[in-house]
Amino acid sequence: MPLKDLLKARFTTALQSIPAGTWKILITDPHSQALLDTVYSNYDILQQNVTSVEPLYSPRAPMSVDAIYLLTPTSQNVERIIADFADGRRTYKSAHLYFIDGIDDRLADRLTSALGGVLQAFVELYCNFWAEEDRVFSTRTPQSFYTFFGAASSGASGELAMEAFEDDVKVVGKSLLNFLATINENPYIRYYQPTHHAPLGVLASQPSSSLAAPAPAAPTSLRWRSQMQATSSRDTGEYVSKKLAVQLQNDLDAYMAGNPDFATAASSTGRPKGVIFVVDRSIDPAAPFLHEFWYQAMTNDLLDIEDGVRYRYTYTNTVGGKEQKEAILSEKDPVWMSVRHLHMKDAIDRLMTDFGRFAQEHAGFKGGSEVNMNDLKDMLASLPQFQAQREQFSLHLDMAQECMGLFERKKLSLAANVEQCCATGFTAEGKTPKTLVEEMVPLLADRALTSLDKVRIIALYVLFREGVQDEDRRRLFSHARLSITEQDMINNLVHLGVRVIKDPKERPPRGSRIKQKFVQTEGEYELSRFKPAVQVVLEDHVTNKLDQSMFPYMRDAPTEFVNSLRSGGSASLAAPAPSGSLRSARPTWHKAPSARANNTEGKQRLVIFVAGGMTYSEMRQAYTLGHALGKDVFIGSTHVVTPEGFLRDMRAIGRGGIGGHPPNAPPMHEQSPGRPVSSPGQPMSYQKILDYRHWTPWVGPPSLAPPPPPQPAKQATKQPPAALSQAMRGMSELSLSASNGSKTGSLGSLKGKSADGEKKKKGLFGKMNRPRKCGHRLSAVL
Repeated sequence: MPLKDLLKARFTTALQSIPAGTWKILITDPHSQALLDTVYSNYDILQQNVTSVEPLYSPRAPMSVDAIYLLTPTSQNVERIIADFADGRRTYKSAHLYFIDGIDDRLADRLTSALGGVLQAFVELYCNFWAEEDRVFSTRTPQSFYTFFGAASSGASGELAMEAFEDDVKVVGKSLLNFLATINENPYIRYYQPTHHAPLGVLASQPSSSLAAPAPAAPTSLRWRSQMQATSSRDTGEYVSKKLAVQLQNDLDAYMAGNPDFATAASSTGRPKGVIFVVDRSIDPAAPFLHEFWYQAMTNDLLDIEDGVRYRYTYTNTVGGKEQKEAILSEKDPVWMSVRHLHMKDAIDRLMTDFGRFAQEHAGFKGGSEVNMNDLKDMLASLPQFQAQREQFSLHLDMAQECMGLFERKKLSLAANVEQCCATGFTAEGKTPKTLVEEMVPLLADRALTSLDKVRIIALYVLFREGVQDEDRRRLFSHARLSITEQDMINNLVHLGVRVIKDPKERPPRGSRIKQKFVQTEGEYELSRFKPAVQVVLEDHVTNKLDQSMFPYMRDAPTEFVNSLRSGGSASLAAPAPSGSLRSARPTWHKAPSARANNTEGKQRLVIFVAGGMTYSEMRQAYTLGHALGKDVFIGSTHVVTPEGFLRDMRAIGRGGIGGHPPNAPPMHEQSPGRPVSSPGQPMSYQKILDYRHWTPWVGPPSLAPPPPPQPAKQATKQPPAALSQAMRGMSELSLSASNGSKTGSLGSLKGKSADGEKKKKGLFGKMNRPRKCGHRLSAVL
C-alpha cells in the first residue's frame, strides 16, 4: 500500500473515533497540522462531521461538542489541554486525545488524573514522519547533515555540536520507529560500517579516532592539508550509521515491550520479515554531484522548483497576456506521475504521444469537427477536466523544453560524459578512462559552464582518482577560476571520508567505497550509466552478495542467510533479480497505481535510510528496484537534496563546531527558551527534545465570565428612596412624551403608561430574581 495511504489511515482512526453522525471539533498544533495537510485537505476533514479545525493555542470559545485533540506530545501541549478543563471550565463535552508520537509516562499520568471523566480516548498514533511520496519518507531535518558530518571542535562549540548530534540521533531513531509502526514491520537491521575511512564529524573527536580536527585557517593552500592527507585506516570507533542503528534497535525494543502484539501482528501478515538498511551520505558522495537526466531529477536540478513540489512559471493566457502561475507537482497531477521517473528523452516522447491522443479525444473543443447538441453537452460537462489536463500537458512540455534548452546552452552533454566516467570508473565501452584530463581541462576554461558545474566536475574527478596531489588540486582550482568558497565545496569532501590530497609516498588505504561493476546492456543511455550505491546494496542483498563485514546485522542474521553462507552458495533469499539493466528498463508502474499497491501485498519489504540527505535519483530506486526485484521497497532520509543545495551545504561543513549551530536549522521563535542545559554525560531525553523544538507561544483559554454580583439584603429604610426614584423616572417619561408632540398631559395618561411599565418591569425583575413589590410601590406613590 502506498505510504501516504498508510499514513492517512492512521489519521482516519482519529477522525472517525467518535460515532458517525456526531459533530466534533478538531484541535491541532502547527507540527501535527502540517503532517495532516500532507494526506488530508481541509474539505475532506470537514466531511468527517468536523465543525472546524482550530489551533490549540487560540482563545477557543466553549462548545457543546466532542473534541479530538491531534497533537505533538509536548509538555506545553499537555498543559494547554488541561487548561481547557481546569478551574471549573468545560470547553467541550469530552476530550479524545491522539498524539502523533509516543508520550512520556509522566505526562500521560498527569493527563489521565487531571481530565478524569472528560477523557474518552488516549491513543499514540506513531506517525511522526513525513511521507514525501508513495515510497519515500523523510524526517525533514536538513540540519542533520551538519550535526552528523560537521567538523569537530573543542571547547564549548564542540560540546554544543555533540549535544546536537545526540539530539538528532534520537530524533532519527524515533522517526524510523514511527515509520516502522505505521507500515507494521519489525525488520532485521543492517547498518553501514565503512572500511576506508575513520569516524566522521563529532565522532572523529573521540579518543578512538585517528582523523584529526581541522587545521587552523592559516594559508589558503594549506588550510585543509592536515585533514586531506590524514590516514584512511580502519578505525575501531563507532560510525554515524551504527549510532543510528543502535538507537533504532533500542527504540524498537522499548516499543515492543509496551506493545507485545506488534511483533505478532507484523509476522501474521504472511510476508517475509523485512530488512532495513541504515546508511549515511558518505556511502555515495558522488551521487549529489552528478547531472542526472531522469525527468524528476533533471527538472529539480536545472529549474527553480521549491521543495521539489512548487514550480512558478509564466504562461500565455487566452487573450495573449503573460501571467504568473504556481504548479504543484504531486500525485494529483497524473501527467507528472506518468513521466517523473522516465529518462528525459522518453518523457518527451511520452508527453508528445499522450498530448496528441488527448487532442484527438477532445477535437470538439477546437471546432475541428461537426458537433451536435449531445456532443456539446458532454463537452460542457468535461470542460473543467479538459482545462486542467490541457494546463498539465502544457506545463510539462514547457518544463521539458526549458530543461533541454539549458542542456544545450550549458554544454551538459560534454560535462555529463566526463562526470559519468569519473563516477562509474569506466567509459561507455567498459574501459578505464585515460583521456579525462584532456576532456576536462577545456570544460573548466569554458565560460558557458557555471562555476558550480565546474565544482561538480572537479569533485567527481577527485573521487575517481581517490585524491590528487596538492599541486594538481591548486592548478585545477586556478584553471576553473574558483573562488575560495567554491574551493571549500571540494576541500570539505574530507568530512565525508574522501581523501582529497594524495601523497605519492603514502600507503593506499585499506578498503574502498562501494563501486559498480561494468555490465554491457543494450539500449542503455550513455549519459545515465551511473548506478547509485543504494541500488548496488539492495541488489547485492537480494542475491546474498552483500559483504556482511561492511553491512553487519544488529542482531542475529536470518536463518536463510546463515545457511547460505555455511553451504558456500549464493542463493537468493527471495526471487532473483531479472536479467538486464535497471537503467534501461522501461518502467510501467505509473500505468496502474492501484494495481501496483495491491501487488505489494505479501512481498518482502526492503527499507534503506540515508542519513544526511538523499537525491532524486536515489528516490527513483524505490520504484525501479521494487519493480525489478519483486520487493516492496521504501527509501528515507533526513531530507531531500539537490546538487545546488548539496554544494551549499558542503561550503560550510568545514567550520569547526558548525554542528552546534547549523545554518539551515529551522528558525526558533524569538520567545523560545531554547535548548535546556543538560547535565554533563547525561543526554537529553526525547521528550525534552520535542518540548524545545516544538515550543509555541502560550495562548490560554478565554477568561470565564465573572460571577453575578451578590444581591443586597432587604432593608425597610431603603424602600422610600427606591420608590421615589421610580416616581421621578416616571415624571421624566411624562415630560419626554409631552415634548414629542403632546402639549398637554394628564394624570390619567401618566397612570396608563405606568401600568404598562409595571408589566415590563415585573418580567425583567422576575428573570433576575428581584422582589416584585417595587412596581406596586411605584403605583401607590403616583
